[in-house]
Amino acid sequence: MLVACGGSDDQPVSADLPLGWESAKRVAELIQLECSGSPYDNPNERVSFNAGNQKLDVDYREAHFRCAQDVEGFSREVGAAIDVLVQPIDMNPQSVTKCDCLYDITILLEPVASGAHDVTVYRRWDNLNDPNEPVRIGGGSVQVE
Repeated sequence: MLVACGGSDDQPVSADLPLGWESAKRVAELIQLECSGSPYDNPNERVSFNAGNQKLDVDYREAHFRCAQDVEGFSREVGAAIDVLVQPIDMNPQSVTKCDCLYDITILLEPVASGAHDVTVYRRWDNLNDPNEPVRIGGGSVQVE
């Protein structure tokens, strides 16, 4: 089963973003697959990128979040750098499942200016975790057409 999240590329006023991410835009296209394993059995959280004609596909594999927790993405650009943040949609859940899962997540960013970009992906858990600063998952250089 696929969980697809889409929406406006404008961040809503109510978005709970970490310090420094205030100008980030909501990712319009994010696909989160169902849970595919346990984060306690040698997880390999990683990212890869595929650049195209003014677009960038971000593949985030084995993303560690709670079971049954839908996520959303945000992006920010500073010069040639593109940062992507993946975090739960509900940052202040009333109750949570008592398990964690690994998810495969695909994000499409477009339009992206042509040229060289340094891309970094971060993960942030919900606010039940303290501290809860974004964690760098990985990054790389891409050439967008």
